[in-house]
Amino acid sequence: MLPQALHIEPTNICTLKCSGCARTRFIDQWPQHWKNHSLDIDSLMQFLDIELTGMPVNFCGNYGDPIYHPDFVRMIQEFKQRGAHVKIVTNGSYKKSEWWQELVLWLDHNDTVIFSVDGVPENFTQYRVNADWLSIQTAMTICAQAKCKTSWKYIPFAFNQDNIDQAKILSQQLGMDYFDISPSDRFDQQTEHLRPTTNLVGVRYHKQQQWKNHQEPMAVAPKCATGQEHFITADGYYSPCCYVADHRFYYKTDFVKTKISTVLQTPA
Repeated sequence: MLPQALHIEPTNICTLKCSGCARTRFIDQWPQHWKNHSLDIDSLMQFLDIELTGMPVNFCGNYGDPIYHPDFVRMIQEFKQRGAHVKIVTNGSYKKSEWWQELVLWLDHNDTVIFSVDGVPENFTQYRVNADWLSIQTAMTICAQAKCKTSWKYIPFAFNQDNIDQAKILSQQLGMDYFDISPSDRFDQQTEHLRPTTNLVGVRYHKQQQWKNHQEPMAVAPKCATGQEHFITADGYYSPCCYVADHRFYYKTDFVKTKISTVLQTPA
């Protein structure tokens, strides 16, 4: 089945250390097994021998921030030259203004840059550990002035739930097109102290708690069941969706038994 959309993780490199991130969890538990990977652009484009005109391509991932791919601008160039509509999900830290100015030259009104910033400049690093507001602000400003659409994605936590209106106003001052409140459902022993009030927690979290406390059946609606958006990992593997490729789920599936090596990755 050919995909109707693609979800691509260009690299597993990131400058942040978010406590709920799969990358942080993996490195904390098994640092000796961690390896940086980035997709080889030429191999990737050769592998995608399908029509890309008008296809939504989401550059995000489980472990890395796409902008840290060694040649991410060229990757975007390749997809845009083949007519894809791209979405880039990033924290936006540490890239210089010249880099962003080069990137947005390739983006048009069909494309979106989403900045994941959970809080206001004074407190968002409580979750986005190691992030840098000044470089994020530069990135937001440049993208907001370009042809592409821009969005500020905001996960509510206990420390930032009272700053939502403040952040929304700031996003408008920076010229952002959208401000998206994105409640999380991934709270566990390591992140429970970050959980906001009940109305700002993802729906799936409540269903999980009901199941754990009362053993009530929970309906499962796999995101990959439709086969609409296929996922390519930073280490060069093709899977039905990003959940299957996350180590917290992957080793519990049959995919680990049938994993086949590819040539899509290049040393990072």
